Amino acid sequence: MKLRFLIASGPTREPIDPVRYLSNYSTGTMGRFLAEAVKKRGHKLDWVRCPEEAESARDLEKVLTQRLASADVLVMAAAVCDARPKAVSAKKIKKDKFDSIKLVKNPDILAGLAKKKKSSQVFVGFALESQDLFKNALSKLKRKSLDLIVLQRVTKNIKPFGDQSIEAFLIKKDQSQNVFESIGKKKLAEIIVREAEKLVRDSRNPFC
Repeated sequence: MKLRFLIASGPTREPIDPVRYLSNYSTGTMGRFLAEAVKKRGHKLDWVRCPEEAESARDLEKVLTQRLASADVLVMAAAVCDARPKAVSAKKIKKDKFDSIKLVKNPDILAGLAKKKKSSQVFVGFALESQDLFKNALSKLKRKSLDLIVLQRVTKNIKPFGDQSIEAFLIKKDQSQNVFESIGKKKLAEIIVREAEKLVRDSRNPFC
């Protein structure tokens, strides 16, 4: 069974002025390994890399909305900025004028895409949490119509960014879990792709 995977990865950026922006620590490493795993399994790949192909959250929302219909699996590995400056300055803000930034919320991309989700599609999301890990992950899984969520812990001393082994929990809608105390991202990506394959198969053959 050959599938079409739509993968979003990397950090979004929210411009402040022509030289500054808000962003996060995401490196896009997970997305790169996911793309490799998809190709290795012989599936079709539609890979949206942030910020190169979609800089801001609204850019990414537009791209994914356009491409979702043709996807069998959406893997939302992009680290989307939750907020953006209310106004973007057309000129560089001089540092003596740079005292505060007013923020507004960005759209919840996954929640919006969930409204367009087909019964045959599988959504995979990621949760990076520092407290109430499972409570927050399960809430996100339900709110965003996810079939699988990849939960990772982040604290002052635990920073799961870049190409390194991480602690990860794979949680499905029935709350069953696969726990990995330490796993490389390449191996984890391969597992995620295979789990997505199973979920698609189950959705199309519910009585098997």
